[in-house]
Amino acid sequence: MPTILSLNNENPLKEGRDSFAGLTEKHRAIAENLVSDWHAKISLMGETENSTADSYLVTVKRLLSFTGKAPWMLRKKDVVDFLAFRQNERDGVPLAELTVAAYGSAWRSFQAYMLMQDVANEISVAAGQRPQEFIDDQNCIPVRRAKSDQTPKGWALTPEFIDKIEDELLHMISIAKKRRSKAYYALIRDRVMFHLAIHFALRVSELVTLTLKQFSPHTSPKMREKFGKYGALTVSGKNKVTGTIPMRDEAIYRLLILYVEKVRPKLLLRRSRKEENNGLTSYKGKTYAVADLLFFSERGNVLNPRSFRKRLEELSMAVMTPQKMTPHTLRHTGCTLMAPLYSPDVAQKYMRHKNLATTLHYYHPDPLNAGAHLNPDYDVAGWFEDEEDEDDY
Repeated sequence: MPTILSLNNENPLKEGRDSFAGLTEKHRAIAENLVSDWHAKISLMGETENSTADSYLVTVKRLLSFTGKAPWMLRKKDVVDFLAFRQNERDGVPLAELTVAAYGSAWRSFQAYMLMQDVANEISVAAGQRPQEFIDDQNCIPVRRAKSDQTPKGWALTPEFIDKIEDELLHMISIAKKRRSKAYYALIRDRVMFHLAIHFALRVSELVTLTLKQFSPHTSPKMREKFGKYGALTVSGKNKVTGTIPMRDEAIYRLLILYVEKVRPKLLLRRSRKEENNGLTSYKGKTYAVADLLFFSERGNVLNPRSFRKRLEELSMAVMTPQKMTPHTLRHTGCTLMAPLYSPDVAQKYMRHKNLATTLHYYHPDPLNAGAHLNPDYDVAGWFEDEEDEDDY
């Protein structure tokens, strides 16, 4: 453990403690300027919200206070020791994953600044020592406390349940078609939403606001030939983190094409339109052109997430899933699918998480082979054969 712990047995994380108390006057000045310049960069340059930048500053100073080291002397073991100390403070109870993720975000930001070539060179000249990487994906992963009576907040669908839900959706669509029900196209839309939510591990807010413009050809010529302009989906979601996720399943691609070419145009024509809206709709303060949206409600608005939630609850009851299925269940399932296919850092990028620890929370190893199990024997093309007078649906 750090030497500072032996100084009068004082708590190294005591509020108000001087983070640079153990440094020489020269190193103290260098360290203070370094931390100050980093904080100014991330706050004044708009890299983070001011409140986030201030929180980052406190977190970095806590690590420095704990170690008693100059910033450029931090090493990976210091992070491990800090987390162990915090756990001991809690009588051995591991820190919450979100807490560790918040620590990691702050430390990674500071590390990235110190390791910038010009900054690292300046530190090397002024302090005679070059900074090193002190935090990575391995030394900043929390250990979750196991409780036999605790139900995990997130869970992923198994292949069997994905199959059952797919079959139930196809059954509902078939009945709606025979009855010439108005729910027919909405059910097809919800089926596509179900599979895209899993395939791209989307948040429900990202799913209901998807636009056609977010799809683009893949950078690989082979993938461009295979999936055309739908080879990749770029999503900018929570915390303004953007990721581009590749299309990887031909069945999903065919389903999307079917929806875009056959179903979506009919939904566009049948939506209730208000002249004063001028083809626009708003969601969470942002305005969208309905014609750009991939999915939308029958009234021509961004689809209310509650509507999709109700559909999932209906399906969950029909196939008797072990827990209530929510849109977040689909995101957990999507992450579980990605993890075996890609390296952890790639899965983190596709999930649009700032920290690997968060991505690991979404990974459930039990349903490893879960997938978008579309029914290959179901003749979806037949849905649109011999359809006359469909405007009555």
